[in-house]
Amino acid sequence: MAGFSHVFKPIKIGPVRVKNRIEVSPAEPFLCSRDGMITPEIIAFTAQMAKGGAGIVTVGDSPVNEQYAAANRFVVNLSDPYIVHGLVSLTDAIHRYGAAASIELNLRADYLPADLSRQEIRQIIKDFADAAGRCRQGGFDMVMIHGGHGHTVSQFYSPLMNKRTDEYGCDTMENRCRFADELLDAVREKIGPDMAIEYRISGDELMEGGVGIDEALEFARYIQDKIDLIHVSAGSLYDPSTIPYIFQPSYLPMATNLHLARRFKSELNIPVTTVGSFNMALAEEALASGQADVVAMIRAFIADPEQVEKARMGRADEIRPCIRCNRCLSGDPHGCPKPLRCAVNPASGRNPEFDDIRKTDKPKKVVIIGGGCAGMEAARQLARRGHRPVLFEKNNALGGSLIQAGANTMKSDVRRYGEWSVRMTERTEGIDIKLGVEATRELVEKEAPDALIIAVGSEQIVPDVPGIDRENVVLAVDVDMGKAEVGRRVVLVGAGLTGLETAVMLADRGHMVTVIDMLSPEEIVSREKNAGIAYKMALNRGVKIIGGLELTKVGEGCVMAQDQKGKETELPCDSVVVSVGVKPRSEEIEQFMDICLETYIVGDCAPGNKNGNIATAVRDGFFAAMNI
Repeated sequence: MAGFSHVFKPIKIGPVRVKNRIEVSPAEPFLCSRDGMITPEIIAFTAQMAKGGAGIVTVGDSPVNEQYAAANRFVVNLSDPYIVHGLVSLTDAIHRYGAAASIELNLRADYLPADLSRQEIRQIIKDFADAAGRCRQGGFDMVMIHGGHGHTVSQFYSPLMNKRTDEYGCDTMENRCRFADELLDAVREKIGPDMAIEYRISGDELMEGGVGIDEALEFARYIQDKIDLIHVSAGSLYDPSTIPYIFQPSYLPMATNLHLARRFKSELNIPVTTVGSFNMALAEEALASGQADVVAMIRAFIADPEQVEKARMGRADEIRPCIRCNRCLSGDPHGCPKPLRCAVNPASGRNPEFDDIRKTDKPKKVVIIGGGCAGMEAARQLARRGHRPVLFEKNNALGGSLIQAGANTMKSDVRRYGEWSVRMTERTEGIDIKLGVEATRELVEKEAPDALIIAVGSEQIVPDVPGIDRENVVLAVDVDMGKAEVGRRVVLVGAGLTGLETAVMLADRGHMVTVIDMLSPEEIVSREKNAGIAYKMALNRGVKIIGGLELTKVGEGCVMAQDQKGKETELPCDSVVVSVGVKPRSEEIEQFMDICLETYIVGDCAPGNKNGNIATAVRDGFFAAMNI
């Protein structure tokens, strides 16, 4: 545990002793049954993080009443008395590895406090208390009351959300806190003195008229004698502009909300949990500097459930980094939720199918063509299973398109993942890596492989328009990598995620940027994950984004573009930057197709992968390695 002495210092949370300061924060993996019963999948998913060394494992957003459970499927349904049967197995799986078991109790509803009668308020309090009682019966050590992010519990304290004029209104501090006060008393009565209560709060709702940090602290001081730990997040789900501070994308700094926890810790008498884009190194820093008592993470655990144990064993450089793409948040709890998937860890959410990957009893020699994201994943997994992978990479270094993807200054998370992937591939025993060797049919046949994996990736699409070959026309990826310089006035063609990110980077460097795309602004924003955030960042930096325009010509000092009605627009510029997507290297694939009966095409070059990305590449490489 060298370098992590503060992480591995035990802590007392009320009556509960916890072996270290790392908590798995709550999430919705959507792995329960449709009616919210415990399944082998949710048990296996949760157990992986306890096995990986977490001190506290918190099960995510769990409805306390039937109304919320009916709107939020595939998560733990605490309104059903029979849930206790499954909870026992769930907490057994956590306790097996010495972790404390916690669970988040929540209610999110369409109504506001003013819509409720006193009897309905008392029923909600009873619902929370009954749910907590079931958690006690199920073997939990702690419960977390979700009093943040604009959910029902937090609304009673908010003058913006709570327009009541009675004793549950906001005219006095006592009235503002009354609902939480009574709820915590009822929960404590149900669970007794030997369980801990953690309260989750938005340290700052970050919305106009919302609860700011001073008010949140005032509330925390009022309730601190009734709770054992306070979990400080930020934002409100009722204001979409604050959501990036709840689920931080790669564009925001890591440890985003630590400053809030620091204030709470300096003014309260109870331990404080901080949350918001941490890794193990940042957790140690936060704890060592006294800014928090506990550090909570979930996406980092999804990316690598073994991260705490790896740090304890002195293997921190082996921890698979989260890239904060938020693919794991793609499920819609109030629509048709999908089971959790991770871009960099294909086993997460597919538990327990790949929890115990065993060595093959029939080792095969497998040639892999391409040392990018998919090829490296396949090589590592094949070696892990006891096969003999031979990896051809035509460049003098591994990485492929990961190098380009992580080059933009906004993509440090991807860069870290790329460095990890290369490092672990080079370190894995049993992989024969051939750098600077372009695979040919003759070379592959000479290896006499039993199986073949083609992972040659993709190439940039260049629009076929007059003037596209001018010297002032460059690719966005070349700009990101510093291979191409641009003038002051830039027209960037393509408002996909890469294009928007490049536009932001150029604007930060002082360039005047105009982005054009065939899609409308609404379609641009909804096209892919995080596009809306990148779009807003670009606008905030003065980037002009014009939808509904297609490039038709690159001229001298300008480009011509045409809208859907055929009207042409001239846009003056010094440089043109192209970012219109990628296409599979189909011609390279053909020469290898009939060498082996067992042949796999993976990653960006795979048929059907129109928008190749890290998630599909890692998944394809992983699946190929599992299938051989």
